[in-house]
Amino acid sequence: MVPGGYEYQLELNGTETIPFGTAYNFTGLSAGNYTVTVRDSQGCEASVNVVLTDPLPINATIIPDTTLLSCFGDKSATITVSNVTGGQESNYTYTLNMTAPTVNASGPQTSPVFSGLGAGTYNVTVTDGYNCAFTTADVTIAEPEQIIASLVKATSQTCLTETTLTLSATGGTGIYEYSSDASFSSPDTFTTDVTFPVSPGTYSYYVRDANGCTSVVSNDIVIEELPELIVDLDITNATINCAGDATGVIVATAQGGLGNYIYTLQDAGGNDIPTATQDSPGVFTELLIGTYQVKVDSGDCLTTSSMISITEPDLPLNVEFTVTDVTCSGANNGLLEIIATGGTGIIKYAISPQLNQFFDSPIFENLASGNYQALAQDELGCYVLFDFEVNDPIPVSLTIVPNSIIPELCNGDNNGSFSIEISGGELPYNVALDDISGVYTTGTLTQTQFDFPNLSGGDHVVYVSDALGCESEWNITFPESVLINPILDIEYGCTNNLSTNTVTVSVDESNTDLSAFSYSLDGGAYQASNIFTNVPPGLDHYIDVSHTNGCVKRTEFFDISQYDPLALVLEDGELNQIIAVATGGSGDYEYTLNGEPYGSESTFIIYESGDYTVTVTDRFGCVATATKYYEYIDVCIPNYFTPNNDGNLDEWGPGCTNQYKDLKFSIFDRYGRKIATLRVGETWDGRYNGAELPSGDYWYVVKLNDTKDDREFVGHFTLYR
Repeated sequence: MVPGGYEYQLELNGTETIPFGTAYNFTGLSAGNYTVTVRDSQGCEASVNVVLTDPLPINATIIPDTTLLSCFGDKSATITVSNVTGGQESNYTYTLNMTAPTVNASGPQTSPVFSGLGAGTYNVTVTDGYNCAFTTADVTIAEPEQIIASLVKATSQTCLTETTLTLSATGGTGIYEYSSDASFSSPDTFTTDVTFPVSPGTYSYYVRDANGCTSVVSNDIVIEELPELIVDLDITNATINCAGDATGVIVATAQGGLGNYIYTLQDAGGNDIPTATQDSPGVFTELLIGTYQVKVDSGDCLTTSSMISITEPDLPLNVEFTVTDVTCSGANNGLLEIIATGGTGIIKYAISPQLNQFFDSPIFENLASGNYQALAQDELGCYVLFDFEVNDPIPVSLTIVPNSIIPELCNGDNNGSFSIEISGGELPYNVALDDISGVYTTGTLTQTQFDFPNLSGGDHVVYVSDALGCESEWNITFPESVLINPILDIEYGCTNNLSTNTVTVSVDESNTDLSAFSYSLDGGAYQASNIFTNVPPGLDHYIDVSHTNGCVKRTEFFDISQYDPLALVLEDGELNQIIAVATGGSGDYEYTLNGEPYGSESTFIIYESGDYTVTVTDRFGCVATATKYYEYIDVCIPNYFTPNNDGNLDEWGPGCTNQYKDLKFSIFDRYGRKIATLRVGETWDGRYNGAELPSGDYWYVVKLNDTKDDREFVGHFTLYR
């Protein structure tokens, strides 16, 4: 045979570490004396010794050419790795690692020199051909702080002085030089900051340190030309609207200069007016007629406005008025007429409560009685405000005639009445009840009392008008009548299997104090309870309901039915069937069988032999119970049949199964072929697809499919021909 199917074994110092197998590559081994053995499919073996030794660890020195860069952001440092020993002793590669301020690494290189380095903390990983690695100690290359130049405005210019700027710097090394151009054509020096004056323009400066490190240019500062100080005047209201008033207003608004304006009002001779009212800077109010000017100070800047003259009208506004009182108390037909003279232009008029709503007409109509204010105002806002009163005549007054109120006791009787006495106003009086648009009764020239009969309960309203047509209405507090409206509720019950009844009378829900009612059955004694129990059977009963105010109302007539005691008898029904026959009680029977509810169903199917208890309950809760023993007849399955049309056993099927409405059965021949599937009440005639099957044994599977009896029958029977 040709050898093949090699297997390999590894031993360390004579001890097997990896048994024979197809793997021939052994990795992850430590130093030691190994033996590798190979054998072929014929069992022939060959071995070889392999000695693995640990190399010396790699070691190296890292040297930077500088530890401090000259300028912030320089990348001029170099790191060199030297004195590399150990490992493979050759074939080294070098990887530069930065550990701060960020962490990153360069790709491996064969050169031990790394140049173009900026500030940071570094180390170098040295790797040999065996992939053994060594990482040097960290070295840190620092850099000076970044030079940052800042230019700020030290002082602002005024009308007499220039702006000064302050240039300051931080970072870098030593004394700073600064220049307005990047070439430093004519630099100046400073230690930390320098301040100097400038004229209007845009300024920024370059700064470098003793090492020649140059910062970015400082921020720009723009020095604007100082605007000329001017003053604008608003003399829209520099006038006196009403003669003799001090309402003149001058508004001065300054621009330019140094801001922080101080306004001073002066007369035509340039003299300050120290008593002038200045509501806010530059706003002078409460001025009399005269000639004025405004002086404005803004630091060391100064200006004065032109002259302004304030004048006033020639004639003051004067007012006279006439008031006409209302004709009826509570009416609104009063009148005010205003006569105004003097003032300026068209005069308008207003009346309280809306004195800010003006009208052209000086006449105000339809005023109710009361105290008012009115004013007349001209085009310049001069006004005269005055108070006036619109008087009310003696009003009509109404009182109830003592002891005249006769209440309506029962709601709907309409037998209440009351009388009234009227005074005030002017006779004769006209009166109407409850309908302002209804028929009024006019009294005689001296009549002051009016009677109102045939009233329903509850408050009424009397409407009165006198001879002047003055109208008033009066609410008459009239006793409420009682709305009893008795309603019957008859409930039947059952106690000790005997019918009981409860008759309850309820009154209208508008009645909240039910203790005011009492009740009488069929003319008997009154009682406080509205419930009558076990009223005798009979026809045309009634209940009278009486209120403490004397109102009595009778219910409709009602009948109480007689019910016989509830009884129950159990009878035999069809196969495995119980029939419950209930008599008496109130009907609407509900049945249970051995505690299981069946509703109104009184016929029951049994599934096993034993005592069965049926309970019947009528709608009033009466209960009757009966118990009887019943024998269960199980499913009958014939063991043969003879389909010869002699009228005896001509078909086959399970019997005694009428109670199993979902029964199914299948028939199979001896080869397991399904011959037929039939339901309850059906039978097999010994045919398959219309052909007669031969004599022999056949199998059946009968499934009852009943929730209370889910049995399955399997067996065989014989067909004889």
